Amino acid sequence: MRLRFPMMNPEAYSTAQRQAIAGIILIFISSLYKLFRMFWALGAYLLISGPSKTTLIYTGLGLLVLLVLTLIYSYLYYRRFIFYIDYEREEFVLEKGIFSTENTAIPFDKIQQVYFKRSILQRLIKVYSLVIDTAGSNQKEVEIKAISKGDANRLSKILLKAKTEKAETQDLEEDSAAKAEEDKEIWTHKVGFLTLLKIGISTNYLRGLSLILAFVMTIYNRINTYFKERLEDVEVYIDQFSGVLQSIGFLALLFILILLLSISITIIEVFIKYFGLKIQQTKDKIEVEMGLRTNTKVSLQPRRLQLMRVKTNPVQERFDLYEAQISLSSSENELQKNKIKIPGLGKEIVKKIKYFLYPESGKSAFSTTFKPHKLLLFRKILLAMLPVIVFLALWYFTDLIKLQLWAILVLAGLYVIVALYFQILAFKARQLIITEEFLQKKKGFWNKSEETLELFKIQSISIKQPIWYRRRNLVNVVFHTAGGDLWFYAVTRDILPYVNYGLYKAEVTRKNWM
Repeated sequence: MRLRFPMMNPEAYSTAQRQAIAGIILIFISSLYKLFRMFWALGAYLLISGPSKTTLIYTGLGLLVLLVLTLIYSYLYYRRFIFYIDYEREEFVLEKGIFSTENTAIPFDKIQQVYFKRSILQRLIKVYSLVIDTAGSNQKEVEIKAISKGDANRLSKILLKAKTEKAETQDLEEDSAAKAEEDKEIWTHKVGFLTLLKIGISTNYLRGLSLILAFVMTIYNRINTYFKERLEDVEVYIDQFSGVLQSIGFLALLFILILLLSISITIIEVFIKYFGLKIQQTKDKIEVEMGLRTNTKVSLQPRRLQLMRVKTNPVQERFDLYEAQISLSSSENELQKNKIKIPGLGKEIVKKIKYFLYPESGKSAFSTTFKPHKLLLFRKILLAMLPVIVFLALWYFTDLIKLQLWAILVLAGLYVIVALYFQILAFKARQLIITEEFLQKKKGFWNKSEETLELFKIQSISIKQPIWYRRRNLVNVVFHTAGGDLWFYAVTRDILPYVNYGLYKAEVTRKNWM
């Protein structure tokens, strides 16, 4: 059956199309940036080593030739990059490549999502990236990096309509009034400057610390490659001040500075990723737009949703801040790419999103709650005690830790008390709730999370029983979906009838699961 497209030109984009002419600038600058990343350290070494006038002239001529070649490459790549819609075969086709041609054809029924992205450079030259996501297969996403806003909107509507009609196997006759009703805004939520600042302050600082360490290690490795001899002089200089480095006051000050720096980096990262975050609901979708460095706009529809996770911690809870993580249908290799994080949500906004994505929640005829066996708590406590065991072993068998016995006992005792307290509270928070249509998992004492899954979207269920579970008749249950897996550990076999019920719901439901 050939699909029809009411309200649209049925031959739109049926002939070969090129990107916007500004795409040449985008390709040229992107190519220069890649070359800079490859050779910046070599260039820095050349400048610092004091090159002769002849060397500078030849280097300048080489750079000029490189710029000309890059410009020629950009133009040829622009000319060889074409895309069109094959209405007869019902697929979107993209061809690209200079020395070898890559031809990609995406059937309409393989299209999972069409969304927009904009980098700072793309905003300056007024073009969009249109991304066609083919998650659910092994095929990578297709991206047109320089397309006008009008073409991006038109092409997106045609492809999404083609996907919908293909999935429902019927023509969707709709007039302009109905279309306007579909696009009518129901509610909008914007995350402002102050909210982003609260998110940055209350987010995990370890990520910021890891970025500092990664940056320092990268710079050190680059410098070590070209300045190995000079580093030996620096090491001698540092050795002269080893006494200062060992002082407790200096280390404490260093710790505070690193902590403040990691908090600052976390805040900056939050602003870069989520600046301008806006959520808007219409009749049939929720649109999410965010990002400073790369502005991304995606549409969320209930049929594509696989898992929804809501996260918070006590500090964010005081600020009425929650983060929604939406897992969409995807291939196994692209699970992380298809997880959309939406921070800075109030409790009422979270309820609105859940009601739109799960309109049948709260209508269940029954609800059963499962909690893990205490064996899981015992295992978690043993793992938490490993740092104490290593600490005591280093103190007893080596000279790395020089503390009095009373100090060792105080430190170890405080750690054990805090670790036990946290592990017991975290264990009590774990629960799995199964209702008529949904499965819900709750966990976390500090970082609280609540995951929701519709039973009919379960693809398969694995039951695993390690040797140490057999005596107590316990199992681990894994619910597999197209958006990732949901695990629940050390539960009794009383859950097995509900596992069968979940598989039954997945088999008999006629709803589209993706």
